Amino acid sequence: MNVSRKKTQQEELVFKLARETAALAGIDGELPRDAVLCFDDYVGPGYSLPTAGMVEAVKMLARTEAVLLDPVYTGKAMAGLIDLVRKGFFKKGENVVFLHTGGAPALYAYLDSFWE
Repeated sequence: MNVSRKKTQQEELVFKLARETAALAGIDGELPRDAVLCFDDYVGPGYSLPTAGMVEAVKMLARTEAVLLDPVYTGKAMAGLIDLVRKGFFKKGENVVFLHTGGAPALYAYLDSFWE
């Protein structure tokens, strides 16, 4: 889930990094270009600017799982994941991994976004 760049730009950066990582790890074979898929629908008005989906995702995870997400990265990424699940993007029974990259202290800088 992109938080700042457009889809095509982000996919190229991630694909390049994935290929370099595979090479360093000694993985043989070519990584197919379509193995990297990014979504830029969840950036909203811009980097670090709150979105309604992010606010919903942060509140939902805090209330249901006691997991704090930061508003800049993981909040927007979780908003995207929730939206894709709702839209049926993932197949039933498919494994999905969400990487929480931290940043929960940033919540304090965005308190106004979370007041009811």
